[in-house]
Amino acid sequence: MAKRALAAVLQEIRPPEERPLRLEEMEIPPLEEGAILARVVMAGVCGTDVHILHGHVPIRLPTILGHENVARVEAIGGDRPVLDITGREVRVGDLITWLPKSCMRCYNCTILGDPAKCEHRIGYGGWLPADRHPYLVGGFAEYVWLLPGSDVVILPSGISPEAVVLGDALRIMVHGLERIGGLDYGDVVVIQGCGPVGIMGLLLARDAGASRVIVIGAPASRLALARAFGADETIDITQVPVQERIQRVLELTDGRGADVVLECAGVPAAVAEGLEMVRINGRYLIAGHYGDAGKVPLNPHVINKKQITITGVWSATNRHFLRALTLLRKVHVDPLITHRFTLKEVNEALIAAERQEALKVVIEP
Repeated sequence: MAKRALAAVLQEIRPPEERPLRLEEMEIPPLEEGAILARVVMAGVCGTDVHILHGHVPIRLPTILGHENVARVEAIGGDRPVLDITGREVRVGDLITWLPKSCMRCYNCTILGDPAKCEHRIGYGGWLPADRHPYLVGGFAEYVWLLPGSDVVILPSGISPEAVVLGDALRIMVHGLERIGGLDYGDVVVIQGCGPVGIMGLLLARDAGASRVIVIGAPASRLALARAFGADETIDITQVPVQERIQRVLELTDGRGADVVLECAGVPAAVAEGLEMVRINGRYLIAGHYGDAGKVPLNPHVINKKQITITGVWSATNRHFLRALTLLRKVHVDPLITHRFTLKEVNEALIAAERQEALKVVIEP
């Protein structure tokens, strides 16, 4: 078993262009009963990581970022079998990912029945400190040390690491569509934002039988990928002003507006704009605001007049990830990984993600 590992440690909150992550060599603690040591194969750079570096998402410092990960098991502590969340025994050599751990005892888990809002949730990649045991607590490292009882998933055959690091965005959208009651066959869907979350919304809408999917966003390269993955119409926000965007959606929907609008942009102004695009008795899902990007004025009369149902979604649960695997078996999403970096290039990876030079950035240690 390896004794030491390189990790990109975040000591203080600073934006990506200031290159805040520093490579450090860390000792790998001995494994206790039920713990797993795994060598990282691939770690996704999420929009949340960028929000973290701008102070929009609270975390515990110092830490190791990287919460969209695939790794290969190198060692398992103790003699007792360790099971993944589906009941399969984890073995050395298995390719795995891991999900946030909910306590299943707090008010939100038990009374509300919503583990995604667990009051004591344990999340790797920013929510565990790297200056105390087990130290290797995120995917931006050569190895990760998983605590006993972690929610591990053995990857099914036929699903690539690339697909799994996109699964974080996908499981959020699976959760979001569940919260709005799903899509009806033939629905017209507007998606605001063409990053990973928006593209996953597009794939789910297509899979659910949407009659038309309209994607609004930028840059042009991302919109081209949206068209390649089934968008019927795309609208470039850098070329088309707000009122013209609204008018274009109305024209494409016979003046009624969309049945469902999915906000996946994380831009406050998108919410007020999107509400104008919803039809009477339509539904609006806010999925892009994991970080606090600020406030925006909106007119409640629009919501009242059109009787719009508005729902937010926050993270996801294990069942949403397992359901997401169904889509990943059917759709080849690997082309959505547009940029790859080594661990030594971790700061460049974050800069590329912030500048939207890529759709999805991954780090391959």
